[in-house]
Amino acid sequence: MNTDPIAYCGVDRAVCPDFTNRKCPGCRQTQWPPDDMCPPAECCRRQNIGSCGECSSFPCEMMKDFYTESESHERAYALMTTVHKKRYHV
Repeated sequence: MNTDPIAYCGVDRAVCPDFTNRKCPGCRQTQWPPDDMCPPAECCRRQNIGSCGECSSFPCEMMKDFYTESESHERAYALMTTVHKKRYHV
């Protein structure tokens, strides 16, 4: 199991209420229940990238609302923006 504290979406799992309340198993775990796959995790795995910030389509339509839902999501957006700029030299 990958113990990276940062989720594919950029959220720090230490401050993620879904993770700390055990609603989310952690997106970097090896196995996900087929009927409960995290959309950003599924997308990143399909593209073989480490995070949303590495995607050429960042921020995609699927994630735009997500990044405005809470303070931790806004911090994730800032982190993923930095990752994206470094990768694409924007």
